[in-house]
Amino acid sequence: MASRSKLEFFRFSIKPKKQGHKTFKDFVIDELKAKATISNSDAFKLCFKHFMTSLETDHAKNERHKKTITVIANPKTNPYLRSKPTMHDDLKVIAGVINGGPYDKDAIVSDITDKEQNSILGRNKSVLTPYFIFIYLPPDHHEGFLAIHSSGSDGTITSIVREYIANLFKGEGYYKAIPEVYCPKSFQKEFRDDAIIKSMTYSTSITENTHGTDALTTILSDYQIKIEVVPKRKKLHMQQAGKMISFFSKKVFGTGNDRKIRLNEFKTKKIHTENAVTKAPKVFEWNSKDNDFIPVVYLDGRVKLNRGVPDFDDLKKYCLDLFKSEILNELRPDLNATKTK
Repeated sequence: MASRSKLEFFRFSIKPKKQGHKTFKDFVIDELKAKATISNSDAFKLCFKHFMTSLETDHAKNERHKKTITVIANPKTNPYLRSKPTMHDDLKVIAGVINGGPYDKDAIVSDITDKEQNSILGRNKSVLTPYFIFIYLPPDHHEGFLAIHSSGSDGTITSIVREYIANLFKGEGYYKAIPEVYCPKSFQKEFRDDAIIKSMTYSTSITENTHGTDALTTILSDYQIKIEVVPKRKKLHMQQAGKMISFFSKKVFGTGNDRKIRLNEFKTKKIHTENAVTKAPKVFEWNSKDNDFIPVVYLDGRVKLNRGVPDFDDLKKYCLDLFKSEILNELRPDLNATKTK
């Protein structure tokens, strides 16, 4: 279950420091120094160039997580190079495969068939894995869209891509464009129908900054807390999840004499459900900003997979079809209004 490929969705907006309406085209003019008369198509192309060239800078390196994202241009070492990000000018979409992974680790590269064949992987080397991304950057609008494919065993790559996008559209006159969790309405309905709550989990990472007499804190100052709530006897439908979240979020976890954390302050809040008819498991994340549940969208059964790795051509087609048929309508109601005129 931990290694299942999934797809996560986000929305982000251009955020000017001064009051007023700004679009991605305005960002290109203000921060990328384009001419004020630039066309929407050329503005989008500059956004694509900005995205790709920034992958080759420290902008794509995350010092906190010690991970980086890039595109390896050598076809001999990157079998996914032909699937690298490309432009879809008609939709103002960038879609394709990037490479990402950890660096700054002491490790050994070894041949499992011959252990005598080995070498040191230095701290300035990274171990890269393919990840699919899908980005909507409309020059005539302030809000964009981001979809990220990742493995359930490595959620931090999602955080790194989100931070990359946030900083990509930050400038002298603009704040970070921070991507916020989003999910198409059809997924929310699909995942909620006939769902019975099996458990609810709260998890967060904690760093002990206080020095006590307990010797354990000297060797275990960073740790993760996970609290699981399991309904006993009575079956609870997803419609009751909001009340359940509200009730338990008021509970407090104590980490010491002078530090208490309410469960609603925990970083991740998930609802684990089971379909009452098919018994299929589903997972939702609680999005406190929109006060809604966001299902984790696993790719098995939706696109072709090879040992858990998506067929990236199939995944690209799936995302393009989903974007054109549903997501664009939800993101741009103004376009819908234009069509009906």
